[in-house]
Amino acid sequence: MRYVALAGVIAAAAAGCFVGEAPDFGAGGGPGASSGQSAGSGGGAATGGDGGAGSTTPDGLPCDVAQVLQSLCVSCHSNPPVGGAPMPLVTYADLTAPAKSDPSKTVAQMCVVRMQSTTAPMPPAGNTPPTAAQIATIQSWVNAGTPMGTCGGAGSDAGSIYNTPVQCTSGQYYSGGGDGSSRMNPGNTCVSCHAQSGGEAPRFTIAGTVYPTAHEPTMCDGVNVAGATVVVTDANNNTLTLPVNSVGNFYTTAAVATPFHAKVVYNGKERAMSAGQTSGDCNACHTEMGANGAPGRIMLP
Repeated sequence: MRYVALAGVIAAAAAGCFVGEAPDFGAGGGPGASSGQSAGSGGGAATGGDGGAGSTTPDGLPCDVAQVLQSLCVSCHSNPPVGGAPMPLVTYADLTAPAKSDPSKTVAQMCVVRMQSTTAPMPPAGNTPPTAAQIATIQSWVNAGTPMGTCGGAGSDAGSIYNTPVQCTSGQYYSGGGDGSSRMNPGNTCVSCHAQSGGEAPRFTIAGTVYPTAHEPTMCDGVNVAGATVVVTDANNNTLTLPVNSVGNFYTTAAVATPFHAKVVYNGKERAMSAGQTSGDCNACHTEMGANGAPGRIMLP
């Protein structure tokens, strides 16, 4: 069955952005989770270096500490912060600054408090919580007096995940018109387009495209990897696992109670959104350069 996709329709879906909106420490915020690469994430699962306890990054953080922050926090708390995060959590100076909610504590100390909190956790509810080992890593560093040092590279590019050029990484663009394929129109506003297709297209409740980098053009094919999924947890704690296809598209027509949380999962890592969402038109916010507070495309962790 053929139908015409309305490629020019852009929905104003400010509540549907994939990036997290991590508030200030003093207002329930902390080390945020990820979207996008977002993933987001959430902790977004950006990779860290391979240094263990006692190793440190060029930014002054021990490599094991940087790995925890990168896996749980820096998809929002990058430098500059994205998705409403109030501060970066990238460098030694970031973590040893006074916490806004309690200047008698450092940001690092407040990170431990928020990671252990059951009422205002970070990453926020709906995302994978920190493990006991991750909490212990930050706690041990704080207890040791937050020692500083240097080693090669785990955190040096943590703030750069959105500082990338506009590029079509795949080198492939969709040119098939409205052919009804699940691979059509990557990067476009799937939910809005299908809603206005005259009844021929399925009515998606959640749909979008996963890309390898932050600023990929509409109609450029997204990721083509085996095993990537988008996991959605709705307001009733029901979980949907949506496969990411060969152009990066994911979608569902299933009913989803809002607000929902979502994360991209791939190769044992994840990038998650921190804020609950009410719109599933993911690409309406995650455009080439980002809209409604999103910094760019949804990315693999």
